[in-house]
Amino acid sequence: MLTKRTLITLAILALPCAALAHGPSRGPNGGQMQDIGSYHGELLAEDGQLTFFLYDANDRPLSANGPTATAIVLADGRQKTLGFAARADGKALVARGEFRAEPSLRVVVQLVPASGQPRIQARYAPVGLGR
Repeated sequence: MLTKRTLITLAILALPCAALAHGPSRGPNGGQMQDIGSYHGELLAEDGQLTFFLYDANDRPLSANGPTATAIVLADGRQKTLGFAARADGKALVARGEFRAEPSLRVVVQLVPASGQPRIQARYAPVGLGR
C-alpha cells in the first residue's frame, strides 16, 4: 500500500515530464499541435482536406518527404481512413476526403516517421481550438 509520502514523491517526480509534453495547443500554422511519439505534429482541417505539419522535439519543421501517414477521420457519425501525401513544397502532408470541418470532427493521425521505424499516433480535435 502506498503511503501519503510516497504518493507526494511520485507526484513531484512526474511534474517535469508533464511540463515537457505538448497538450493541445495552437501551432505556428494555426492548427492543433500535439505530441506524436518524440515529435510534434500540427493538424489543420478544412472541409475535405487535412494538412499535417511535422516538427522535431524542439519544434523545428521536418520535411514531409519520407514519412508516411494515414488519418482516421470521425465525422458525421462515420469513420473514414485517408492516406496522406507530401505537398509539392515538401513542408506538409495532405489528405483529402469527404468530410466537413465541424467542431465534432475527430482525427487520429498514424505516422511512420521513416522506413523501419514503428508507427506512432496522436488524436486531434482540430476544429474550434481555443473556444
